[in-house]
Amino acid sequence: MNKSIKLVLWDFGGVLTKSPLHKFIDYENKFNISPGTIIKINSHNKFNNAWAKLEKNLINKKEFSELFFKEAKELNIKEKLDIDKILECLNVELETAMVEVFMKLKDKLPFACLTNNIAKNVYRNSNNNFESFKSNFNYVFESSKLGLRKPEEEIYKYVLKVLNLSPKNILFIDDLGINLKPAKKLGFHTYKYVNPQDTQNFLEGFLEF
Repeated sequence: MNKSIKLVLWDFGGVLTKSPLHKFIDYENKFNISPGTIIKINSHNKFNNAWAKLEKNLINKKEFSELFFKEAKELNIKEKLDIDKILECLNVELETAMVEVFMKLKDKLPFACLTNNIAKNVYRNSNNNFESFKSNFNYVFESSKLGLRKPEEEIYKYVLKVLNLSPKNILFIDDLGINLKPAKKLGFHTYKYVNPQDTQNFLEGFLEF
């Protein structure tokens, strides 16, 4: 066993679930919206846009809708967008193969979760699977409760403070490179999730199980 790793820090959506990015694509295809439209809006001014504020629970659904449409207009996006259908894309199914890997390993060392999510009072259907799954983690860090989110450096520093661990003692798994970059800069071990089989092979090798 790799004794230098004291804890594995997991992203939830897109690692232990199907990727919401695929649901965005399905939504765009279904309603003849230009491919990549949702990601384009979400990526613009990424630290302070509507999506960032929603995930930090700084605005309510009405304020989010107004700001999201304003940002779409600024980007010259003219398609008609449905906020409810866009938010519903966040309600993704568990990735059963990855969950099986998680369950096999979770008793071997502590597991924590670091997730960007939306508060239940804002949109109750956005994270149903997370609510039922999160008891499997030893620690849970939610953007909507902390007022911090990935990829803000402050959230990784907060995690380190609460866990009282050195970053070199943590392996962080996320499906988005943009979220891994600041963690790696701080000294975390990082792994970019692509699929369950490769992740299982990596974990068994890296953690020396």
